[in-house]
Amino acid sequence: MLVNHRITLIELYGDGEISKIVCVVSYSLNRTAGNIRIISNTSESYWKYNFFTGKWTEECKVTLKIKEIEIIRLYFQGLKIKEIAEQLFVSPSTIKFHRSKLFERIGVKNIIEAISYVITNNLI
Repeated sequence: MLVNHRITLIELYGDGEISKIVCVVSYSLNRTAGNIRIISNTSESYWKYNFFTGKWTEECKVTLKIKEIEIIRLYFQGLKIKEIAEQLFVSPSTIKFHRSKLFERIGVKNIIEAISYVITNNLI
């Protein structure tokens, strides 16, 4: 079982010392161990640790397209593909198309993984 630890700084002193942190533990969205990232809500990039090289690399965050945001928000509300299509005045196949493109871009296999990814990475 893979576990995700999410640490949030609560208080940071001017000299860089951390006073308080909050750690949230949950199941990991990743299929393999060793995924270490430093993510800021105020930055368009994040830092990822590579176990093979022992180095950190900066990577760009995924930016959701407007249609993807609309679709994910409607999934958050518990709607199904047909209901989302009706809300957005498009066909269910159009929703499936946008959903599959999103899956490819963020590297997930289903809508539950996509929703978890969006929440974890603060994309909405």
